[in-house]
Amino acid sequence: MKRTADLLKISLLLALLPASASAVLIFNIDTFTTDQLTISIPAGSATLDATGTPPPARFGSSDFYLIDPNGLNSDWLVGNASGTGSGEIDGKAINHFHSLNDVNIGAPHDVLAFLTDDFLSAGDTVTSAILITWSGSNAFDPSAISSLLLTWGADGSGVSYPYGDPQGTTSTSAVPDTGSTAAPLGAGVVALAFARRRLG
Repeated sequence: MKRTADLLKISLLLALLPASASAVLIFNIDTFTTDQLTISIPAGSATLDATGTPPPARFGSSDFYLIDPNGLNSDWLVGNASGTGSGEIDGKAINHFHSLNDVNIGAPHDVLAFLTDDFLSAGDTVTSAILITWSGSNAFDPSAISSLLLTWGADGSGVSYPYGDPQGTTSTSAVPDTGSTAAPLGAGVVALAFARRRLG
């Protein structure tokens, strides 16, 4: 009986682990509002994967793209957004940021891009935590996209959706709603103050 319970615990723990956390570049969406999109990638927690359509050895291997994993979508990036950020992959800094609204590559769709300052290879690790923010007044429509796909590189045969190697997909619905979190927090503080006043 105890052995069965132990096996059940182990299987549950394994089920909670990401399927390929050590093989792909997993990213978090920290903020996604009409005015700001922020993503982060912890240092040392991921490596570049090249099991799908690897980018060529040099051309395009410094490029990363955020797109809709469900296909071409030209509705979620609705205004002008400028990007800033920091971080390194294999010691190479991320220092180029682009916002491509309704870009016509194959067909119109929206793309956010960032680039390192040198070429990358499969297996390269995040050596310094990545934090990137794109911002602009009414630049995004979060309701128009349910998740974001991060891809690496550009195919040698031509740049087209989904560009190079898919790295990871993150749901936009998992982003904390700071407004809804602040409301119950504020209510709790008020209730606590009221209770202390009654007791005191």
